[in-house]
Parts: sequence; structure tokens; C-alpha cells
Amino acid sequence: MSTVTIVGLGNIGSALVMLVARMRGILRLTLVDPDVCVESNVVNQAIDAAAVGRPKVEVQAAAIRAINPQIRVEAIKARVENVPLARLDSSVLVSCVDNRTARQAINRIAWRCGKPWIDAAVDAPSLVRVNVYVPGESAPCLECSFDDRTYELLEQEYPCDAGNIQVPATGAPAELGTLAAAFQACEIRKIVEGDVAADVSLVSAQLMLDTQTYARHLCRFERNEQCRFDHESWQVEAFAQPSQETTLAEMFDAVDGGSDPAISLEGQPFVVYVDCIACGRRAHVGLSLYGRLSDSDRTCDCGGRMFAPGFFSSASIRRSELSRPHLGLRLTDLGIRSGDVVSVTDESGGARHIEIKEGQPPNE
Repeated sequence: MSTVTIVGLGNIGSALVMLVARMRGILRLTLVDPDVCVESNVVNQAIDAAAVGRPKVEVQAAAIRAINPQIRVEAIKARVENVPLARLDSSVLVSCVDNRTARQAINRIAWRCGKPWIDAAVDAPSLVRVNVYVPGESAPCLECSFDDRTYELLEQEYPCDAGNIQVPATGAPAELGTLAAAFQACEIRKIVEGDVAADVSLVSAQLMLDTQTYARHLCRFERNEQCRFDHESWQVEAFAQPSQETTLAEMFDAVDGGSDPAISLEGQPFVVYVDCIACGRRAHVGLSLYGRLSDSDRTCDCGGRMFAPGFFSSASIRRSELSRPHLGLRLTDLGIRSGDVVSVTDESGGARHIEIKEGQPPNE
């Protein structure tokens, strides 16, 4: 039995869930999308007028249960970058998103979990694209196709706070998204059935189709040795302890990271202060993961959005740099959740990757 994670429930994703729900052998479907349905979605997504105003994940979860009540569905209303890694781990990840930042995050998640992922996109009025990636030391990833200009555009388009950027609608008709979803469904079936040979699948390849002329282009890729991404798949250790209620001090003690270990949560910087992008006010937020701050912490009194200045953010925190009050903070106080995979790095750079569980701290 297989599990599938679908990220993005718009033009492509809303059509895809209807197809996957009808596949044999699917045990669980995890749906991830931060948005609610709006009136304009009715004309190009697999929803009806009654869905308007409701979270997309809830609408599609209900549709899946109506088709196949045996499938377990987990609906996560969030940006994929903020979802704990362990909750996304599945037999195959599927990307139906409309921006490069989310794709970059899904690429990283798939490689860390060592699981294949399928990406698709549409471009109105007639273009459909599908790529399939299977992690491996010599396998190409999404970032293998990135050049310096791509990274520059990512930084310019999503400065400090990607969550505040509204990506323009593609304007693609429903049939274009449905076609992309059908191609993805075909590749999902091949992966879950173990039929991923290069001559019968899109592994390490891209299919481009123009529905106006039916011109088709199939291109295969190789690993770019200059790729900025490290292509590592993690061996995740599932500890009963530490849990999200464990303090930082207990975390360091429980995991042997040498005399001065550091912890990090990939893709989630730690911050101490946030600044208002409108009025410039600075607010202290203690020690927190930026992506896990509450809406109130991310909204200034003037109504402007708060972002994390680089000077007060860090990808990791080291034990020797923390005060006693900081060491007494629980992991949950930092924004670390059950299902997160925390990396503990020793002085030599060696890392262990620990899945955080729900539970009580060791001394209780």
C-alpha cells in the first residue's frame, strides 16, 4: 500500500486528487495548501460554488472521502515550507504549485526523505510541463537546472518573507490543469507499481506538450556537478525523546553532539527581532523560528508586515552562544513541532537528524 502527498490544490492539484482517489493501493493522501477557495477558482478548478470561502484542503479532503472512504486523508492548511518534514514523507510527493520557492522546498524535502517527486506546471493558453525526480547520488534534482540568475530572481521575488508574496494567477483553463494532472497520475501509478525504467517513465526527464499544435518535446537530464544543493538523503532517527516539550538543554544532553553542538531546522532560520517593512518598528520575539511566528507577531501595530532582518537571524543556534534562560526554553517555545526533523551538528560538521515526537520531557 502506498502514500501520496499532494502540494498545491489549484488548477492542477484539484483535478489530480480526483484521479488519485480512484487509484487502487493508495492508503493515505496528504494534502497541503495554505489558501481558501475564491469565486474565480470555480471556472478553472475542480470545485463548485459551495466551496467558496472554505480552505482548499478541506474541500478536496471531503471530495476524496466521498469517492473512497477507505483512504486516510490528512489536510494541512499551510505553506509547504512550514510543514514538519515527517508529515510530508510518503511514497511519492507531487508538486502542483505555481512558484519556484515552493518547488525548491519540495525538491529539498523529497531528497531529505529519499522519495520521488513529480512536478507539473501549465502556461496559458496551451502549454503543459511534467518532470519526475528520483533522489540518488548521481540523479539530477530541480536545482541542477538553476543558474546564478535563477537564484538572484528567487532572492528578489521573495525577499525575507516569501509568505507575503501573492503569486499572479496562471489564468489556465480547467482542461489544461486536468491534462497536467492526468500526466502526473500516470507517473504516480508507475512509481507506486515500481515501473520506473527510463524508457517507460519520466524519471530524470521533462515532458512539454503544446495543446494547440500537439507538438511534444521530451528532454532527459543529468546531474549537474556544480549544483548548489547537496543532494543528500537523510537517515532520520526516530527518538521517543527528545519531544517537543523537551528544553533546549535537555535536547543537547539527550543527543550526543560533542562538547558544543548546534541545532537547526532546515529552511527555518531562528530570529530574535523582526522589523516592520512599512514603518520600520523593531519588535523582540525572543528566540523563535521565523516561519513559525504567529500572525500577530508577523503584523505590526501599523498594519505592516514584519520581516526578519538578516543581522538578527541565524540558520542554527550553538549551545555555547545561548544564555541560561534560552537553554530553559522548550522546543515548542521555539516553534519546533512534532514531526519536525532537527539536525544536531558537532564541531567537526557531522550531523544527526532527529525526528521530534509528541510526549513529555525526560524528567517528568
